[in-house]
Amino acid sequence: MTGYSETFRGDVAPWEVDATEHFTVAYYYEKFEAATWRFLRQAGIDPAQARTTEALTHYKAELRDRDIYRIETALIAGGDTPTIAHKLFKADTGALCTTMQQSFAGISMPGPAVAWDGDIREERSVPGDGAKWLPTLRNIARPEEADWAGNLSLPGHIHRFSTANMFILAEFGLTPEYMTKNRIGLSTFEFQLTFHSRAKPGDMIDVETCIAQLGGSSVRFYHRMRNAETGADIAGLSQFGVQLDLDARRPSRIADDLRARAEALLAG
Repeated sequence: MTGYSETFRGDVAPWEVDATEHFTVAYYYEKFEAATWRFLRQAGIDPAQARTTEALTHYKAELRDRDIYRIETALIAGGDTPTIAHKLFKADTGALCTTMQQSFAGISMPGPAVAWDGDIREERSVPGDGAKWLPTLRNIARPEEADWAGNLSLPGHIHRFSTANMFILAEFGLTPEYMTKNRIGLSTFEFQLTFHSRAKPGDMIDVETCIAQLGGSSVRFYHRMRNAETGADIAGLSQFGVQLDLDARRPSRIADDLRARAEALLAG
């Protein structure tokens, strides 16, 4: 692909696989974070000065235990608020598995830019304070979660949103026990992630979650992460996924009784 350079190669380790039996979304972000660091360094830019403001990710195909993959990265919008794109491919087949568009503040990249040929951003509503927000995480950013610039890393954010998922799912009946017994999981196909401020080790972090959309097999959660001490917004995540049959590896319809409970939590 003209304008793209390879920025990462890796394989899916057993400890990077989640309960849905595929590559954990936070580990995608760990690899994208490393790819970004290499790409900016090779462009002559200090990556420590770059602050991610938005990340739009589309998960197209699964990676599972022992799969090998590579990431290619390019500049797709230059200027004082540049955007780069990552494409993650299954290395042995060449299949495109995931794309991520990452926008920055704090750096300038004049170009040349590559025309983006992937998914475009679809506008998703952001629920307001009147939505049925539920507490889904309470914890503290740990020192080992800091990135090279000393801030909470990208995967550190995503691991917390993944924990928040489990609490909101359990709220309408998709409990860990139910999902284990029925061999189902949640498979994400889109992240729209916005960063408002940085978190550092020692910061107390809260996440609240609501159900923003509900389909037959699909559900969109909106998570908002805040500094528990100051109340400052850290990040917001719109997450779209489907209930996945773990054996068929296909979407499956949410049971009617659980759907009724989820509808009662649906944001207006």
